[in-house]
Amino acid sequence: MLEKWHVTTERSITDGLERYLEDTLHERARTYPFEQAPGLPSFLSRMYSLHEGQIARRRLMFLAAKDNTATPSNIAKHVALVRHSVDAIVVFVAPSLSAYNRSRLIKRGVPFVVPGRQLYIPDLAMDLREQFHTYKEPRPNALSPAAQAVLFLHLLRPDQAATSPSLIATQLRYSAMSIGRAFDYLVDTGLAHAGRHGKERHIRFKTEGRQLFDAANDLLRSPVRTRKYVLNDHVATPLKHAGESALSDLTDLSPPPRDTFAVAASDWKALTQTYELVETDPEQAAHIVETWAYDPADLSDGRTVDPLSLYTQFRNHRDERFSMAAERLLERIEW
Repeated sequence: MLEKWHVTTERSITDGLERYLEDTLHERARTYPFEQAPGLPSFLSRMYSLHEGQIARRRLMFLAAKDNTATPSNIAKHVALVRHSVDAIVVFVAPSLSAYNRSRLIKRGVPFVVPGRQLYIPDLAMDLREQFHTYKEPRPNALSPAAQAVLFLHLLRPDQAATSPSLIATQLRYSAMSIGRAFDYLVDTGLAHAGRHGKERHIRFKTEGRQLFDAANDLLRSPVRTRKYVLNDHVATPLKHAGESALSDLTDLSPPPRDTFAVAASDWKALTQTYELVETDPEQAAHIVETWAYDPADLSDGRTVDPLSLYTQFRNHRDERFSMAAERLLERIEW
């Protein structure tokens, strides 16, 4: 069955579209009326309101249906006509879509947005998103690396109190979009509320200090992904002390025979090339380098990694000396 609707005002289309894109992508989204390009059939302007915008530095053209009775096959043809005349990703916009028509558009590779409910733009590597009001996602059983980094940043630097994706992204090496998804984790786990102040989304934690940390404890995971054994007799890099080295720096634990350092996992390859690091067997290694799920340098101003991440690494260690030292780390923090 064909769907019919009537668009009340051009502004209502763009307002709803902009809000949905900002809420979904966690980036500012603005659209502007588009003046018809040469060679574009005039009938399209009678069927659609055309608007242009930019997301992730990609130009997009939105075809917002007016009184729509076009089939998915016709919509695909109209999108192709615009795409051949305008150098942009062309996206069909409608107030609603049946599951059947949505499936037909996806099969034809037609990008579309239903503000507030659905998003499908494969050219931006975005998946279809739907909100089903009758279904509630189960709470995550662990924080994502980005969500954990946001939480630790808040606990370690409460005086800075950044609450928006754009501000937090300047302190952590994540995009505003990734921080926005981290907000979702923190809200879904019950640790925080999220709301809007003006045009930007903000986060507010339900508790503070040690109480917040204890509430999150079961959701925390060690940031360490791998341990690299390095043959070189020195590591001439600005890396943070990590692992047992950091634990001995911050507690009364005896220092290990070899220093351990930490680096973001995404930086490991570049690090080996820049400093000509050579991996070897554990028995022959001069140093150990841990690769982390997030950048250890973002959460620490000193020579060691931050104490909260270090705690998550050693709290359940099979050696009681390390697990007890991890508990002492929490006692040193000024909550």
